[in-house]
Amino acid sequence: MAVTDDIKARVDIVDVVSQYVPELKKSGRNFTARCPFHQERTPSFVVFPDRQSWRCFGACAVGGDVFSFVMKADGVAFPQAMRSLAERAGVVIPERRRADTPRNPIFDVNEAALRFFRDELTADRGALARSYAERRHLGLEAIVTFGIGYAPSSGGELLKRLGEAGFAEELLLAAGVVIRGQNGEVRDMLRGRLVFTLRNADGEVVGFAGRSLDGTDPKYINTPQTAVFDKGRMLYGFDRAKDAIAREGVAVVVEGYTDVITAHEHGYANVVASMGTALTDEQVALLRARAHRIVLALDADAAGQEAMRRRLWAVAESVTGSGAPAWARERSGDLSRWGVVTLQGGKDPDEIIRADPGSWKTLVAEPTPILDYLIEAESARGGLTAEEANAPTVQRFWRLIAELSDWAAQDRLVQRLADRLGVGRTTLEAAMGRMASRAQIGRPQAGRGRARGREAPEGAVESVLRTAGREPVEEHALALALQYPEILARVGEAQADRFVRPDNRAILSALQEAGTIEVAHAQADGPMAEHLDQLSRRVLPPADPKQRAAEWTECLRRLEERYLRDLKEQETIALTEQAPGDEEYREAVSRQALDTNERLRDLFTGETAKP
Repeated sequence: MAVTDDIKARVDIVDVVSQYVPELKKSGRNFTARCPFHQERTPSFVVFPDRQSWRCFGACAVGGDVFSFVMKADGVAFPQAMRSLAERAGVVIPERRRADTPRNPIFDVNEAALRFFRDELTADRGALARSYAERRHLGLEAIVTFGIGYAPSSGGELLKRLGEAGFAEELLLAAGVVIRGQNGEVRDMLRGRLVFTLRNADGEVVGFAGRSLDGTDPKYINTPQTAVFDKGRMLYGFDRAKDAIAREGVAVVVEGYTDVITAHEHGYANVVASMGTALTDEQVALLRARAHRIVLALDADAAGQEAMRRRLWAVAESVTGSGAPAWARERSGDLSRWGVVTLQGGKDPDEIIRADPGSWKTLVAEPTPILDYLIEAESARGGLTAEEANAPTVQRFWRLIAELSDWAAQDRLVQRLADRLGVGRTTLEAAMGRMASRAQIGRPQAGRGRARGREAPEGAVESVLRTAGREPVEEHALALALQYPEILARVGEAQADRFVRPDNRAILSALQEAGTIEVAHAQADGPMAEHLDQLSRRVLPPADPKQRAAEWTECLRRLEERYLRDLKEQETIALTEQAPGDEEYREAVSRQALDTNERLRDLFTGETAKP
């Protein structure tokens, strides 16, 4: 996960803005105040918690994310704003990697191992694995796209192939693709298994998971922890799901690799899988960096009920901060954005989606709030009777409810908890007041205030594999400017607030201010410098100057369209939720809305949109 994403996952824009604008007040789902950047009588400054953005609907008519706010409020450039927010969030900014520093050779080992596993799947001895893949409806596209293969049962073929390719045995051991037994013999780590490729958020191969084909336990085994693989820090399919999650604002977490693959094949690209354990703080941060709502789709069979209950407790307490790091404890309200979907009848997401893709959409659209689910689960197992032995469970619920910023949800959950315990609400509140005096259920708290198969034909691999860029249009525009002088000369045409990724925005601003790539590079540091290096080396399709100019213009047009459509959404929200009687505010927003409509019309009719 990029440093900027990590920071945004760990800070709340309302918390940040309120330090600069103490009079910030809640208005519907949003917060309003008089704009801190110009003099005004009527509040026109709005913070949108769900979108983690802000905008002035008055004279400034500007807005952005938490980075742009700190830059404007403190009068600093992006690097300073990033470091300030990183310190607040407890995020360590890595030192700039030297351009001549080679990448970890384990990645090369893993890429070579992936090619071996693919070859073995199409070989004669891969028949059993192909049969299993066919039964699970894993076709050619899925096999190529997600990197599915076969590890032969002999236990020495991969070692031999990679050795012949020039990889040292110690490197193979460090990569975890081979292991050393108690007798000192080195052999393949995966043997006689269907292989799933594990990738990090940037799409690099970091390890593998092997699925038993003959009933051997365990059913799945993963690459051991290595310098590039830690199952607690990644989610299966996240490299392909991250853009859809950010676009839709919703992430769905399932339990199986094939569940993820089937979901993506049917258009549900916001689905990822945990790595067989309860979600860790790092995995939660990956999700929260992009999603406003997280849905856990879990198997509801009786055998898994107890494990599921324990996993949900772990998730809830990680999100709200019980036993979590300081940055997590500062983020109130997150738990209200988590829901649970139970899959009845012993079916898994793969089966549900294939039988009726539309039913999956309906299912995940209406999840049960996680605390409601846990209350019912504990009640069903006898953990919420009014007995002394159940006091620790009640305390756990009380702490979680107290962390919610949705006061209506707090009120409802307190009543539900009292009902399940069989005691009066007043009695429950009095008792919990003695056990946890900091809880002020249903009322604002100090410092709070928001709710918170077959062989692939030649060329098939290259045509199917796609590496999704983090912001492909933004990054293509910057790569053009960094690699072609005639495009760099036009960099002033781009507007920084049209770039949603803070690091891309910072690079654009540096190029505009410096005028040369060399000066911009010299001023860059840390992650920003590394990102600039990567864009400067990105391989672009062959094009003549005229084509490059057209590409640049189209990039700016697409960024402008996205920006204006986002403005329309903000204006709609602002008009819907303004307080009664704020006619001056309504008129200001309405004027901006008309202006946005005109700019969109001009954009599509080929006229130049106003800045």
